[in-house]
Amino acid sequence: MVAHVKQEIGGVTVYVPSGAVDTQSKKLAPRLKTLTAARVGILDNCKEFADVVLGSVANVLKRDYGVKEVKFWQKSYLGIPSPHAQEMAAECDAVINGVGH
Repeated sequence: MVAHVKQEIGGVTVYVPSGAVDTQSKKLAPRLKTLTAARVGILDNCKEFADVVLGSVANVLKRDYGVKEVKFWQKSYLGIPSPHAQEMAAECDAVINGVGH
């Protein structure tokens, strides 16, 4: 759990996030054997041009790799965890977490 420590620095109140660090290795999801007929989710992290880059990625996945469906989600701010993770996991065979410029 993250604790927020309130500090006064140069006359300005600053909240310093701190907490336990999780250093345990996590198991990666197995790779798909094929993208043919796959459902792919794309998470737009709100960086500049992410929508343009990720739209092109979606087109290539459908056109060249036989992806059945591409569904987009967008975070409200790039610095937060995705509130869509559970939904994406339930609806997609693979997920791309995209970035812009």
